[in-house]
Amino acid sequence: MSSAPSSVAPAQHGPTAWLSSWFVDPRYRFDLLSAIGIMALFMVTAVGWGNAVWVTGLMGLPWILRRRYPLAALIGATFVALLHLAVLDQPSFAIVAVPMYVYTFARWSDRPLRRAALLVAVVGSFLGPTRWLLVGGSPGGNAIPVAVITMLACTGMVGVAYVIGSRRREQVERAAQSVAARIERARLVAAEQEQRARVAAVDERTRIARELHDIVAHSLSVIVVQAEGGRALAAKQPEKAPEVLGTIADTSREALEEMRQMVGLLRSGGPIGEPGSVPAGAPESYLPTPGLADLDELVGKTGDRVTLTRYGTEPVVSQPLALTVYRIVQESITNVLKHAGPAARAAVGITYAEHGIGIRVVDNGLGVTDKTPGHGLRGMRERVGLHDGSLEAGPLPTGGFQVLAWLPYPVSPSPVSPYPVSPYPEASNPYQSRRS
Repeated sequence: MSSAPSSVAPAQHGPTAWLSSWFVDPRYRFDLLSAIGIMALFMVTAVGWGNAVWVTGLMGLPWILRRRYPLAALIGATFVALLHLAVLDQPSFAIVAVPMYVYTFARWSDRPLRRAALLVAVVGSFLGPTRWLLVGGSPGGNAIPVAVITMLACTGMVGVAYVIGSRRREQVERAAQSVAARIERARLVAAEQEQRARVAAVDERTRIARELHDIVAHSLSVIVVQAEGGRALAAKQPEKAPEVLGTIADTSREALEEMRQMVGLLRSGGPIGEPGSVPAGAPESYLPTPGLADLDELVGKTGDRVTLTRYGTEPVVSQPLALTVYRIVQESITNVLKHAGPAARAAVGITYAEHGIGIRVVDNGLGVTDKTPGHGLRGMRERVGLHDGSLEAGPLPTGGFQVLAWLPYPVSPSPVSPYPVSPYPEASNPYQSRRS
């Protein structure tokens, strides 16, 4: 960890900018002001010592450079300490600067520099007592024991300062590593979620393409059967040929439209829904494609938790459109059972209008309770987009969740089964009175 943060280079910005940088950066400003205070304190404690006042004051001068130019601070502190030993024959209060410098080097400097500072301080811990007690002091019988004790005390102060600075440095580094680790974990989680979304997209597209492939294969089979029958019928009953050819043409147009949808799906991008519950090759995947007639059975599997109501006259629609209606209802019911809570109930309304089918699924449950985004709604939007429809989904102000979908279709003159005519289901929550 470098002790010298990025600073304004004098060569690049000039002396004025370099001088102003000491006041712009709060760290350098603190070092400058604290150095002035330390120098003043050392000089006050040495009042009456003559020229020694300036020597003790100089001990605080390298403090200004401790973070910006740590090597220069170490050299300056070492020089001033040697001057202190040469000029003064007794210790002064300025010797407390030695542990202070050791701490700051251990806290801010690189390993070689802080070890060099520790070595210089330890050597000074032996030179100082030797100069003051054995060389410059008055001889006495107890001078050596006192010098040894003083050496050990100075060395202990230096060692404690070094340990405190190193521990503080390690704490800051561990905190930075912890933050970096959390950021990396968040990045990995986001990457994993993105990968899951991509896998879900591929699975959902494969599922939809497989279903449309089955529909197109069925249409082509009908065309082949009609063509073979039409060839035999044309020889016996030529007047029936136009009817057979019309059936072949209609079926071919439907197959082409379904093929266009499938190719458009495989070419398009964007988010998709979560993968289907039935994997490819499973026995259930060979069942007939579900449609409007299978909605009663789908809702009936939930017991009395979901009700189904139809409005209008059921039209004749293409298999892909009927399958989309079925999947939207299926996914909506699945979300109710998974997220709405064990006591939630839902109502499914299917409105057969003149130019499209409206779907409304509303529940009185808990709404969206988890923070992890799912892919079910994306899958529904993907299917609805194949038919140029629209879908809205979200929580209700009164509680619960609602899904609204509109699927347009060409007008067909061949209705299948009538249902009581009713307006589109109301937008309010039908369970509001129970919850209030």
